[in-house]
Amino acid sequence: MAAPLLALKALQNRPQVKIGGQLTNVLLATGLGVGIFLGIRAVAKNFKKGIREQQALRPGNPAAFATRFKLAFENDNAFGWGTDEEALYRTIEQIPDAATFRSVQKAYRDLYGNNLAADFKSELSTEEYNTVLDLINAKF
Repeated sequence: MAAPLLALKALQNRPQVKIGGQLTNVLLATGLGVGIFLGIRAVAKNFKKGIREQQALRPGNPAAFATRFKLAFENDNAFGWGTDEEALYRTIEQIPDAATFRSVQKAYRDLYGNNLAADFKSELSTEEYNTVLDLINAKF
């Protein structure tokens, strides 16, 4: 019974920490600033994504190629899993030049938030990934 009483007395006798009004205002302003920044950033990302989605409807646009890559990754074949490697190869072959390929990578990141090269690596086997790299290096 003595331990709880000692703990209670220790709590009552502890030094009080007081935060000044000015520090409180700085902390609130900082939090508000960070919140506004993150909010504006989210709105800008959504706006950019909306533009990319509209561009994806036009054939030959980098966003259209990016969408085709994503659809190949999310292929719903008879078993409901797997990547459509042939669609990936056809899409790479249809990209005209290196500058367009860089634009496709940027559009893919804007639309899906992922790196295209990283998705190639995670979705494909080592042999398939090397084939994709060979196609890209031979073409560009």
